Amino acid sequence: MQVWDDRATWNDLPNRFEAGTPAIVEAAGLHAAIDYVQEIGLDAINAHEHALLEHATELLNEIDGLTIYGTAPGKAGILSFDVDGVHPHDLGTIVDREGVAVRVGQHCAEPLMGRLGVFALTRASLGLYNTHEDVEALARAVRTAKEFFS
Repeated sequence: MQVWDDRATWNDLPNRFEAGTPAIVEAAGLHAAIDYVQEIGLDAINAHEHALLEHATELLNEIDGLTIYGTAPGKAGILSFDVDGVHPHDLGTIVDREGVAVRVGQHCAEPLMGRLGVFALTRASLGLYNTHEDVEALARAVRTAKEFFS
């Protein structure tokens, strides 16, 4: 394709609808990510995330007034929870100030939230890049928030 001030030439279909440079860098990054995951192995990643989930569940269950939602066996490394007397948005702010990233809100699950009788929840997502130290930092941060609002 070529472009001038008064005219242009067009490629044949379907290529004429491809604007700009293809996402070459993104494709290379995806290739590297796939290689990385395959090198570690999906079973090893699952085992790591499951160990983190068990550790986080144990630590959070020790906090009075904290309720974890979704405890099915074989679940992914995600913990949705609330703390009595602490709005999830306030909890998220304090936890963030402690250096721990969580999400708060309805998580695109408004019907489920209604069924559970909660307005919003706090959610921690655990992945391959997380450590047991991260899980301990989460529990400490939640305790700090709970103490702040007590």
